[in-house]
Amino acid sequence: MNHIWLFVVAGGAAVLGLALAVGMITQDPRRSVGAMIGAFLIAILAMIGGLYVSRAPTAPIVPPDREGTDKALPAAPAPPGALPGHDSQ
Repeated sequence: MNHIWLFVVAGGAAVLGLALAVGMITQDPRRSVGAMIGAFLIAILAMIGGLYVSRAPTAPIVPPDREGTDKALPAAPAPPGALPGHDSQ
């Protein structure tokens, strides 16, 4: 599903870029060539940067253990009735 959104967003940006390029070419062909070369260079650099970031290591998705001992750590939520003024249900 994430790939569909990638194509939708990238396709919309490509259509917008194509419309802008056609408009620039019809106005002043010589001046627009430099702008389009710059835009292509920036797009290539953005793709390289995106690939670099997407391949970076991330935090593990697996929980620390199956027994749930992380819930017994000092930062765990308080059990019902442990706080003054709160009755256990």
